[in-house]
Amino acid sequence: MAKYSINLLQPDLLPAKALWTLNRVVGLWGAVLALMLVLILWVQWQVTTASTELQVAQSLNSRQQLQLQNLEAVIAENRTDAALLSQLNVIKLVIANKQHLHQQLTDPKQTYSAGFSSAMAELAALHNKNISLEKVNIGPGSMTFSGIARTPDAVPNWLSGFESSTFLSGQRFLSFSLTENERKLTEFVVSSARQGE
Repeated sequence: MAKYSINLLQPDLLPAKALWTLNRVVGLWGAVLALMLVLILWVQWQVTTASTELQVAQSLNSRQQLQLQNLEAVIAENRTDAALLSQLNVIKLVIANKQHLHQQLTDPKQTYSAGFSSAMAELAALHNKNISLEKVNIGPGSMTFSGIARTPDAVPNWLSGFESSTFLSGQRFLSFSLTENERKLTEFVVSSARQGE
């Protein structure tokens, strides 16, 4: 006779397989360990790269700080010295004054600018044997001549010769005085300025 087998163990009655087995936990730990090693190596590489860049930046910073100190020293040496600046200002003032004086002395429009030497040259050219000048005063806008004449009429004759002069022509003499001294010589003062000016 034929034997029949009956399986009373239903699939529902089989125990459920465990999710966390030893192999799976060991595999997970291995994967995590491998991931951690990769992360550690990557972070170490990043730290090494950053450290190298930091050293390069620090070296560049040191060179630039040294260059800055050198430039500051050069700038400090190039600053103007107060004493030299004061001397320069004094020299500029002296030069400006001399230029102004030169301009006044060489301006042909002003009476006294023709110069004392040209006036003396013209007075020498107008020499009169009867006139002896003792004092000549030429200022801005005025002239004064004083001296001794042998005769009173020698002074007007001498003054009439001024018309042929370039420097002395056109002068108007507002003050004219003649006096006789103890030696019987005529003392005179002729001035283009009024008395008291």
